[in-house]
This record gives sequence, structure tokens and C-alpha cells, in this order.
Amino acid sequence: MMRPSAWLAAGLALAAWLDVARADPVAAFYKGKTVTVVVPIGPGGTYDFYGRLGARIMEKHLPGNPNVIVQLMTGAGGALAAAYLDKVAAKDGTALLSMHASSPQNQVLGVTGDQYDLRRFLMVGQFVPLNSSLTVWRETSPALTIQDAMQKEVVLGSTGAGSYQYQLPALMNVLLGTRFKVILGFKSVSEENVAMERGEIHGRGGTLISWAITEPHWVKENKIAHLVQIGDKPAKGFESVPLVQDLTANPDHKKAFMLVGASSQLGRSLVGTPGIPKERADALRAAFEKGMKDPEILAQAKKWKLDLDPIPGEAMQKTVTEILDTPKPVVELVRKALNIKPAAAK
Repeated sequence: MMRPSAWLAAGLALAAWLDVARADPVAAFYKGKTVTVVVPIGPGGTYDFYGRLGARIMEKHLPGNPNVIVQLMTGAGGALAAAYLDKVAAKDGTALLSMHASSPQNQVLGVTGDQYDLRRFLMVGQFVPLNSSLTVWRETSPALTIQDAMQKEVVLGSTGAGSYQYQLPALMNVLLGTRFKVILGFKSVSEENVAMERGEIHGRGGTLISWAITEPHWVKENKIAHLVQIGDKPAKGFESVPLVQDLTANPDHKKAFMLVGASSQLGRSLVGTPGIPKERADALRAAFEKGMKDPEILAQAKKWKLDLDPIPGEAMQKTVTEILDTPKPVVELVRKALNIKPAAAK
């Protein structure tokens, strides 16, 4: 039988907990919980690093200071992870995603069918917009410029047909006359990098900054060449690399390239599941913004050689919506050029 003093202590503890819960229900919810940040591409790339940075931010700045872990979930150019968040993961604010930047365009193109609907996701925040490139190994590639790639076959690797690693060169073949051959099925950029060194492929798509993170000695020793980039404007320090949309005068073709290159607008970001209660959604966004001003987090980003140019969740939500609202004629142009049939129609 519990002594009166024990009853009193238990009652005081319960009262204190109730006071905390009433004062900050978000902290009360997250205290003792585990939050998972899902990474859609294998280890060693920028999705992994930015995902881990997001995990550190949430562990430090989310009320209640939950334990935060990172889970790799690769496959289908990021669609598997997005589908998991939409269909399987808890919708309570304990599951986040280092979202594959190709996810919005793949939804627009119908590549992923009804696996996920990003209109319902919570955009927590964007770390940085990132221009992407098609990059080759100098020693083995038959083409070191985009003009060369219009004359000679260049073999590129890709994680899947839903990735811009496939979609961008395939669209360039149709609209610009390049001769890229894309090999699908790589599990990660690290695996693709090994294949480049072995001469199994000539190159791959990747964010321009990622090379300094994944293979800094390649950059230092000038072992790679960037054929083309995609983004709203040339990336700083890469002004000599042509923008793919500048290689055509056709306005619809320009829009088509910007659709498959929409990932450059979204760069690396953190998103949450549909259905997160508003007070927790607000807390997740606030934690992200605090993290982007935290000297400790900024120092870690610098150590990992991660660029930061943050965009708040509300603005990121607008960008995603604009991509999802791409005019139908442009969508049909891209579908036809890439021979894409909506997944539901297959």
C-alpha cells in the first residue's frame, strides 16, 4: 500500500506535468518521443548531410527536445520515401523527410501515380536552392562540353527514372539532340562515383556543390567536367557552365527544362507528413528557422561544407504549389518527350 507521502509526491509530480502540458502542449507531446528524419538517397550525399543537419536542429530546437534519428529509405528516385510519409508514417509530427527535390515534378508528370500528394505535405523549410549539373569524368568521357555531347554518346548513371539524373539528359536528347545514354538502378551517388572511377559510366547528374562534399579531391585535382547546369541563374563560381534553358530559343522548351529541373528551385529541404496538428506544424517551422540562426548549427554546416540560403516553410509551400500547377501543355510536352505515361494508366 502506497504511503501518504508517496501519494503526495505522485500527485505533485502529476500536477507539475499537467502545468507543463497546459503551458506548452507541444513540449509535452514531444518530450520522450522519437522523431525520425527519412533520407531518400543512400549515404554520403547532400540529402544525407542536410537530413542529418535537420535532425540536429529538431533535437535542439523542437520543444520537448525529442530524440531524433535518421533513417535511410532509398528507391524510385525518392518516391518510396515520399510514399512512406504519405501513406504509412504517423501523421503527428514525428516523421520528417529530407525531400527528394524531384518529387514535385514527378507528381506533375504522373511518374509516381497516386503514391503521394505533396499538396497535403507540410513544408517545414528549405536549406538552400541548388543548381544541378550533368558532370563527367575527364579521363574517360568522350565529351567535355555540351557541344561534344551532341556528337558523341555519353553514358550517365541514375538512381531511377523518377530522378532528374534521368529526366534531364533524356529531355535534352529529344529537345537539343544530345546523345546521352542513361543507366538506371544505382542505389546512391557514392555507388555512381565508384562506377565513374572504374569507367563503367562517364558521369552522372548531381548538385554542383555536392562534388566538393562527396569527392573533394576530384574537384581539387580537376578530374571532373560540368557539361551543363539547371537553375534560375548560374551558380556562383560556375558562371562558365551553360544553363540548359539557354540552349534553346523555344519558350515551351525552356519551360519544359525548368519543369524537369524544378529540383534546383527546391534544393535541399525538410518536410513533414500530411495532417500534422497546426500547433506542432508551427513548432516544426519555428525550430527550423531557429536552427538557421544557431551558431552551433551554422558551424556544423560549415564543417560539412554545406551551403545555407534558407527559405521559410511558407515560401517553400508556395514554390511547390507553383510547380504542381505547371501549365498542362508544358506537362504534355515533357511527357511526350520522355515517353511518360501516368502511372495510374499503365
